[in-house]
Amino acid sequence: MNKDRSKHALIIWFTAVLGAVLVIRLFILTVPQHDKWAEYVDDISIRTFYETAPRGDILDREGRIIATSRPVYSVILSRQETDGEKALNEALEAVKLLKDCGEKTELDAGDIEEKIQSSGYEGYMPITLADEISQETAERIKQENYSAIRLSVNYERYYPNGSLASHVTGYLGRISADEEEELVGEKGYRRDAVVGRSGIEQVYEDSLKGTDAVSRYLVDSGGTVRKSLGASEAVKGTDVRLTLDIDIQQTAEESLKQAVEKAAAGEVFVSSYGNVQMTAAPNAAVGAAVVIDVRTGEVLAMASCPDFDPNDFIGGMTEEKWASLQREDDADPLSPSPLYNVAALTAVQPGSSFKPVTALAALDCGLNRNLYLYDDGCVNLGGSRYGCWLWNENGGRHGYVDLKEALKVSCNYYFYDIACGYDFASGRPLEYNTDISNSKIVSTAASLGLGRKTGIEIEESQGVLPSEALKLQGIKNSLRNYLLTECETYFYKSCLKDRKEFRKKIEKIVDWADKDLTLEEIVGKLKDKSFVKPDQVEALAAVCKHDYFDRVRWDVSDTLNISIGQGDNSYTTLQMANYMAALGRGGISGDATLIYGKSSQERKLSDSSGASSADKDDIEYVIEALTEVTGQQDGSLYGSFGSFPYKVAAKTGTAQRAGFISSGSEAEYLKRHLHLIAPDITFNETEKEADRLMREYPDVYESEDAAMRRAVINLSSNRITADDIDRYKKKYDNFAWTVALAPADDPEIAVAVMLVQGGTSSNAAPVAREIIGKYGDKSGWERLF
Repeated sequence: MNKDRSKHALIIWFTAVLGAVLVIRLFILTVPQHDKWAEYVDDISIRTFYETAPRGDILDREGRIIATSRPVYSVILSRQETDGEKALNEALEAVKLLKDCGEKTELDAGDIEEKIQSSGYEGYMPITLADEISQETAERIKQENYSAIRLSVNYERYYPNGSLASHVTGYLGRISADEEEELVGEKGYRRDAVVGRSGIEQVYEDSLKGTDAVSRYLVDSGGTVRKSLGASEAVKGTDVRLTLDIDIQQTAEESLKQAVEKAAAGEVFVSSYGNVQMTAAPNAAVGAAVVIDVRTGEVLAMASCPDFDPNDFIGGMTEEKWASLQREDDADPLSPSPLYNVAALTAVQPGSSFKPVTALAALDCGLNRNLYLYDDGCVNLGGSRYGCWLWNENGGRHGYVDLKEALKVSCNYYFYDIACGYDFASGRPLEYNTDISNSKIVSTAASLGLGRKTGIEIEESQGVLPSEALKLQGIKNSLRNYLLTECETYFYKSCLKDRKEFRKKIEKIVDWADKDLTLEEIVGKLKDKSFVKPDQVEALAAVCKHDYFDRVRWDVSDTLNISIGQGDNSYTTLQMANYMAALGRGGISGDATLIYGKSSQERKLSDSSGASSADKDDIEYVIEALTEVTGQQDGSLYGSFGSFPYKVAAKTGTAQRAGFISSGSEAEYLKRHLHLIAPDITFNETEKEADRLMREYPDVYESEDAAMRRAVINLSSNRITADDIDRYKKKYDNFAWTVALAPADDPEIAVAVMLVQGGTSSNAAPVAREIIGKYGDKSGWERLF
């Protein structure tokens, strides 16, 4: 009994102690720590309301607006003021006023009263009576001095000139899920914010974005506002002033679009400087033009065709509109793509517009400016003919020409001679002080800014300078692809199962490319490879040696191509304008810029940096020769510039593009043409063979198109070639180039124009002429007549 009583007393004692602890703790929480916990309760009940800040403006060099932000007004009923009937009456009056002003609002008295009385998690949020009202209506609302009604102002991006300079400014888009951690978590963006997606909008996002207005409220669990915790004003982002000149930019865009359209139709380019009959180039649809201030490196205009209107991205993009902005044919990298900045990103062969580089390299090696060389039509080399354009066109010859004449009429044959240091017509070497080489020509190009990025602030391509290493890599890639696609021809099928190991075996053969092996040595090495079929050793050795290894080293054929801007030469329109600007400075290369007010040190443009290896007198001589291109009747651009009021130095370029134009799906192409390509092979057989190839060699045949082509070759036992398959496709047309300096005597601007598949160089010339004319008129140049 005593034992039970003792247990009972212990329980009572423990309960009493626990109760005392709880009472003491409750006292501490409610009295000494009251303020602390009250603040905590307040914290978890704070809700935030945002109004979007205006982004900084994007301005042209004269301070004219290219991109700005415009206010979007909403009329709201603040829930802080919803006690009593006054708020309801004011809301009804405001709705009537909105309707009288022609604004859209579907709310009536019942809707508003229901919203006022509603509660919940978002009960603190203001009630929107109307969105996107006009500024005039907003002013009317302000004049009424309502106590419960106020205007909410958000800002949206606006491009008053529509598509003008769209590839430079870029466009905006919503934050993606992949960006939330960085932009929302680290940088404090709202999840529904818009950010720069390309161009200046993207590069200068941190400067352009403003600071949103923030209102903070204390609300209870029912969503009722207990009090306002303050509000901050929206802060506009920092303006960015560009080097672009709206007038020059507009001229560049309008003339570029006209040139593309008129060339495609073979119609007349209409101009106050004289109409020009365009040579028909049915595939013309894409082009670019760039204008650079020679003295500063500032980009005055950068145009790409087609373009887009960045206003379309504001407020949401429709699927149809987004589809219209995509590349027309994903399989054709040269097909129109409105969002793509052709001027800064598309690097292609410059053709004869590269010839001033070859001329300067030869002059530096000791070429006699006054030496006349005979144009004998074409150079025969290893079974291939390298012809002058006149010979290719109609079997003609330019006869004897010196450097000025060769530049004026764009004689390929002359440049073959001076690039090789050899007079092909007479069979005699030219007497240079220093041997000329491919490396010399390429280094001269590099010193003038070609093959490197210009330093412009937005995304750009580097372009490609020819090199022996680049050629070697290209040969290796080609051989690797050949061996992979011909794997069943040359190798045992058992070794093809482990694709990783097979690729290693292939790589050993590819690595022989620069070992200068004889045919016999290659045969011997292949015989040692257990994975090569014995009866295919000699055939494979012959292919490796003659089709690949013998072509690795730079040779005369490379020189002939490089000298006239073909081969591996590949530059953007921006780079070509920058190269011309370097010539205009006497050989001083430097960075290009889009940002107004950058110092020469920031842009790496000074008399002591970027100096070309070319002699300044030689450069002046070449520019003088380029003046004859436009100013003399037999000059290649006299037709466009003969009656032009300003003196211009210019060079044409018609560059060839190898390959066939994509026709979309290869399967669809073969379905239409297989009976012509291979009458004894059915389309059903081709599909089955393509399926097998994709199953067994997924690392080689990732797409149905590649597998279908190979299937036809396999089924024909290699009788059908890739050229046979492509014979019903159209070939790419030539690129059309015109590069220019003006005024020729003391260059102020450099211009480069390129039309993709523009047919002939003369089709690009009217664009350069319009741009120079606009700049000259605006600058008050003295007219020649």
